[in-house]
Amino acid sequence: MISQTLMNTAYTTLRERIVGGSLMPGTLLSENELAEELQMSRTPVRNAITHLESEGFVVSLKNRGVLVKEISGKEMLDMYEAMMSLLVYAIDIKTERNSSIDMAKLEECLERQFKAEQEDDYFTYIQNNFLFNRIIVSSINNHAMMAIMDMYVDKMAMASYINYKMTPHIKHYSANMLNKSIYDALKAGNDEEARRLAKGAYVYARSRMFDNGRF
Repeated sequence: MISQTLMNTAYTTLRERIVGGSLMPGTLLSENELAEELQMSRTPVRNAITHLESEGFVVSLKNRGVLVKEISGKEMLDMYEAMMSLLVYAIDIKTERNSSIDMAKLEECLERQFKAEQEDDYFTYIQNNFLFNRIIVSSINNHAMMAIMDMYVDKMAMASYINYKMTPHIKHYSANMLNKSIYDALKAGNDEEARRLAKGAYVYARSRMFDNGRF
């Protein structure tokens, strides 16, 4: 039980550092140094690393240590396409399912997003952007779809935040106006416009990544 608790501590600590950009892609980690820093043996650290490796955050290098993985532009775009596809389907099917989207929660997300932009708090902004999408998808009560979305969120947040840190010359926070437009369309009962916006977001993201040399 103690070993499992220590493993969870090591896993949570390392995952938060990776997702939050404290440990950047290309960083080489040492099990010994991590164990010393976290004041535990190597076993729970090694188990935590194995878990992170299964999630695609790190890769073990024989006799060299553990490398924090970079999320490629292709992988990022694939995850974004999957997320937006879920969003489009949820909007498309909600009338047939007689489901309703919690517009009050969407509005709260938008308020936090715009506040984060004003304060240049990109991590809070990106978290609420994904939460905005999650609220829409959750409205049709499909647990398998939610599991897929949740599987991608942290990796997308990590990739987005690191891209933000590495490209200060590029204008960010573009999801604010996108989500505001989707919100306005849904509030007006114009589901077709909301779907169009969600589909267009992927096309825009793909074009932007090509323009920025991510491929």
